[in-house]
Amino acid sequence: MSKSTSNLSKQMLSIAPDALIELYEIDFSIMQENIAYLNDIANVNFGDSSIYRFCGMINGSNPIYWQGNAYQPMPIEAEGFEKTGDGKLPRPKLKIANPEGIFSIIFKSNKDFANCKVTRKRTYARFLDEENYLNRNSNDSGDNSFGTPDPDAHFPDDVFFINKKVMEANSVIEFELVSALELQDAYVPARTVLSSYCTWKYRCSIGCGYKGLPIETSDGVSLINGFAKNKNKAGDGGRIDSSLTFNKIPEWNRYGKNGNAGNIKGYSLGDTVKIVGKGSNNPYRITPSVFVCVQAHEIAKEHHPFVDKDHWLKDECSKTLDACALRFDKELLGEYNKSNIDSLPFGGFPGTEKFPVEG
Repeated sequence: MSKSTSNLSKQMLSIAPDALIELYEIDFSIMQENIAYLNDIANVNFGDSSIYRFCGMINGSNPIYWQGNAYQPMPIEAEGFEKTGDGKLPRPKLKIANPEGIFSIIFKSNKDFANCKVTRKRTYARFLDEENYLNRNSNDSGDNSFGTPDPDAHFPDDVFFINKKVMEANSVIEFELVSALELQDAYVPARTVLSSYCTWKYRCSIGCGYKGLPIETSDGVSLINGFAKNKNKAGDGGRIDSSLTFNKIPEWNRYGKNGNAGNIKGYSLGDTVKIVGKGSNNPYRITPSVFVCVQAHEIAKEHHPFVDKDHWLKDECSKTLDACALRFDKELLGEYNKSNIDSLPFGGFPGTEKFPVEG
């Protein structure tokens, strides 16, 4: 038995154990790798990490530090983590404060964080980092009055995934959590044989590989021309610069096209931008999202492409064979798509259509 395990066991069996500390993490890296926009649209700064750490208690006015990470204080309520002997897997409920609907904006733009990993960490107060006991007025070093910090003395992590949003109000949002065994949209084998639907992730280097200019939205709205929200009397419906190549499409800038912190600008009709995930080597997580400006604006950060569909339209694929041909068949769009692929990388299996599934 390790020293950390022994320390934890002593606290568990103690007549008067220290306070049990519960800490939570939400890993939303599968949803929105570029999370700097949260500060733009909701004035919420999660930093550069895609893991948001929080807890239901405060350390004065400071976060709680554990294993070198800061857990921000937030009113929360969690229940249902207990395991029973009847064979049923627990489905905990997690309620998070939603002041002025700020988190509603974040969750709405990220598919309610469905399938994001939630981790509950538990330890005793005596094992917390010394950072929690600093005298911030005199900058004196911390002194844990409960015991000796031990980052390895903790209960096993409880790992669940967000299954669905149960309730949403102006003051609180409630989620239902499930284990990995009950995770929705998880299949074995991972790739399902479908005759007329492509299972590749659009623009991902694995499978699809499309690196051309935007073509259309998932609803079939053209992003080549005629996409303007408010067409002028001259009939200018908007047109993107077809001389662009994918590598020359600029990344969206919160300060606008050619702008900076001291010279804030916006975007014009037809401007094309991309947003690329950061901090990962996983090709699925760094797949770029491409947007076309359909309505000019003067302050870029007030109209983020992820959430403002009145000013931006996202280039998406309807996952059909025809949609694939629009992007890779040179005879349909000529040199516009600048494709160097001789065959369609369609992720469906058209040959299975002759064998329909009978119920």
